Amino acid sequence: MKKIFAILLSILIISCGNTKNETEQAKKLVEESYPNVAIESIEKINDSFFEVIIRGEVFYLSTDHKHLISGNLINIKTKENITETSRKKRRLYVLKELDPKNMVVYKPEQTKHVLTIFSDTSCPYCQKFHEEINKLVENNIEIRYVLFPRFGEDNDTFKKMISIWCSKDRNKALDNVFNDVSINTDIQCENPINENLRLAQKLSVAGTPTMFTEDGTIIPGYQPANEIINFLNRSN
Repeated sequence: MKKIFAILLSILIISCGNTKNETEQAKKLVEESYPNVAIESIEKINDSFFEVIIRGEVFYLSTDHKHLISGNLINIKTKENITETSRKKRRLYVLKELDPKNMVVYKPEQTKHVLTIFSDTSCPYCQKFHEEINKLVENNIEIRYVLFPRFGEDNDTFKKMISIWCSKDRNKALDNVFNDVSINTDIQCENPINENLRLAQKLSVAGTPTMFTEDGTIIPGYQPANEIINFLNRSN
């Protein structure tokens, strides 16, 4: 019995070693072909493909090293979008870095769903969405706003976002800004806005509003409240 166990263990060690060597060779090939590209991670996902993450985007390298593929990889038999499954896992990893204490939260009496939303007060679609959040909250959807000035630091919105954060009542200040009501300018308090910019980049947030569900599913752009409610209820 001990002899059989030793043989099985040696096979497992050899198998793991082979996979590691294959992965290292694949990484070297991509780096030599694209010397200016930094590979975040590379992993052999099956006998046909390596998954390669570059700048937050998912690529696939065929195990014969002949093809580097950009696009969704779908399992025909199961209909699973393997690429989207991988993206969701990566999003969840980053979303865990977000602390609700660093967000402006609209909380229902009983939370059934949570939406994490990167929002910019200068964005008209964000303003349109904000007009409907009462309906979402009434349907037990917790809204967690991540204040995200989509054009970066060098604009008035960046300072306005900090002023919202520095307000005694952040929810009221955010409501006022979305309704074009002036608020006191205060950019002297400790705030998460720069960190929000960093996390948005890791999540590949390009436009606003960008919404994330609890399982890492992305809802890009403005969607009417009714559609969001129906989508979340169907996903249960």
